[in-house]
Amino acid sequence: MKTDNKDFPPATLRTLQILDYFMEDPSPKTLKTISEHLNIPFTSLYRIVICMQEYRYLVEDPTRPNHFRLGYKMRQFAEIAFSEKNLIKIALPFMRQVASELNQACQLCVLTESGVCTIEQCLPRSAITYITELNETIPINVSASGKILTALLPDKEKEKFLRKASSRFQRNTAKTITDLSQLQAQLDVLAKQGYGTDDEEYADGVGCIAVPIYDSDFKPVAAIGTTGPIEFYQKQESFQSILRFLTKTAKEISEKIS
Repeated sequence: MKTDNKDFPPATLRTLQILDYFMEDPSPKTLKTISEHLNIPFTSLYRIVICMQEYRYLVEDPTRPNHFRLGYKMRQFAEIAFSEKNLIKIALPFMRQVASELNQACQLCVLTESGVCTIEQCLPRSAITYITELNETIPINVSASGKILTALLPDKEKEKFLRKASSRFQRNTAKTITDLSQLQAQLDVLAKQGYGTDDEEYADGVGCIAVPIYDSDFKPVAAIGTTGPIEFYQKQESFQSILRFLTKTAKEISEKIS
């Protein structure tokens, strides 16, 4: 989708221009230098930089007063991007095997600020009518991966996350849970059983199972799941077969990334 820069909010565009400028030249810079280079009025620039400094995207250089450089937050973003890329590289061969042997779509998902996102997926030979788009953030209440990753968060972190995530809740089908207290009760059950499910909550006729992937500190960093026709997930024998395969796969991926 091509969009003219004039369509963007000016403050947002200027913030991104500042970040791009520091990527091109990471050396510490004064407000005057930034203002002249990017042609941003000094008053507007001052307010943007103070905001970026408050959120630690920019910091004042301790050795050069009134000079700003990129803050630690940018390193955190780089680490997240790198870790996800590395995770995908490790998980992809396993995901292809899941899709091939189970004939189900296989997704690798992570939590975002207020939802869950598919960062990689492998499709089966048979067509899947409804499936989330790659890199699309969806509400956790319609995602097996979103539910199990949320269920395993520490209590305080979970409470804070759910306050944001609940604003995204949507009712896709008659089985979708949109009531927060009802979902929290389901999350308690999922945390104990160790896997998440979607029983036609995202779309009619579609089921999902997802299990967590852990890092070396036994912290859940992602979930691997399958999606397919609901009959596979409503029959106990096929459900357990998929769950066993996924659990084994998630363990193997966890060992590779640890």
